[in-house]
Amino acid sequence: MTTSFALGDVVAAPGELVHGWFELATLPTGHRERLPVVLVHGREPGPTVWVTANIHGDEVTGLSVIHALLELDLADRLRGTLVAIPSLNPAGLHARQRVSYLDRRDPNRLFPDFPPEPGQGSDHPAVLEAGYARLFAEMRRADYLVDLHCYGLRACCFIIRDRVLYRRPEDLPAARDLADRLDALCNWTGLPVVGEIPSDRYLQARLHRSVSGTALLQARIPAITVELGLTGAVDPAARQAGLIACRNVLRGAGMLPGELEPMVGIPIPRVEFPVMRDLVPRARATGIVHYHVEPGDLVSVGDRLATLSDIHGRPLPAGGDVRADVDGWILALPHGVLCYEGEAVVHMAVPDTGPPVELDPTYDPASAR
Repeated sequence: MTTSFALGDVVAAPGELVHGWFELATLPTGHRERLPVVLVHGREPGPTVWVTANIHGDEVTGLSVIHALLELDLADRLRGTLVAIPSLNPAGLHARQRVSYLDRRDPNRLFPDFPPEPGQGSDHPAVLEAGYARLFAEMRRADYLVDLHCYGLRACCFIIRDRVLYRRPEDLPAARDLADRLDALCNWTGLPVVGEIPSDRYLQARLHRSVSGTALLQARIPAITVELGLTGAVDPAARQAGLIACRNVLRGAGMLPGELEPMVGIPIPRVEFPVMRDLVPRARATGIVHYHVEPGDLVSVGDRLATLSDIHGRPLPAGGDVRADVDGWILALPHGVLCYEGEAVVHMAVPDTGPPVELDPTYDPASAR
């Protein structure tokens, strides 16, 4: 490889690991919101992989994973290029909160829309939207993307696999090819794979404007969201799982030598059907929650998941026994102690009967004429 690779103010020659910045926004105070960038440019040609983290400021395990991934001799062993951004939301990281103080909306819903139709894009995007749009223009050079997240108080480590949407019948073969490459990326990691919610709910929730959703649906880059357990701190087991997953992606892509590492130290639930994430079952009463399961546990219809009691510890006479409505496994226990009526008592991986490749349900061909 004889050419350099540039991003932001960073230029990496072959065989270099270099640090620098990508300017996200200029602020009225004269300060700049900058993203940290690390480029690892191998001596031999190969794919380009982006690994990003901390789009939610209180999800910090991914940041630590990236730091551990960037070994000093990595550039000597790597084929191709690794683009690492330890924090996509430094303002949220600084404030120890999910969102940025530059925009109170979820930053993982501020990447460009899928795809913008003529006349439908914003002529005056908000400051973070504009910055992320410029970053996404650079991201289009990637061959694979891994975005590192954390899921909640007590949660498994797993991959969220988005559905591949397409808009014209003639695009179906390319969509299926993309889905095959996406499945390969998921399988390289060694983590459990959980499908995203159905496409109508996915689009309503603006998840198509997430980091991985935008890369997948607009740039047609195989991209995954990797959930690494605890929010707010670094769990050592989740950190190790994330590091193994990232190294395995580099090996699977042919960028590092050696076989895929086995995933260790975390639950690897196995069921005989594809699963997607869902927030079920929901509480039929308000009370103090006492869990009878752990993240990663396999459950069947009728299994007792939790008990709701009153403040004295007495089981609630109605709605206090929470049982599984479907077969699956436990993704997360979202509550510390309190659970209100209508809230999801647990998050589950439930049977997924939807297609992995699907015609965009919101697209009107007549609108494109």
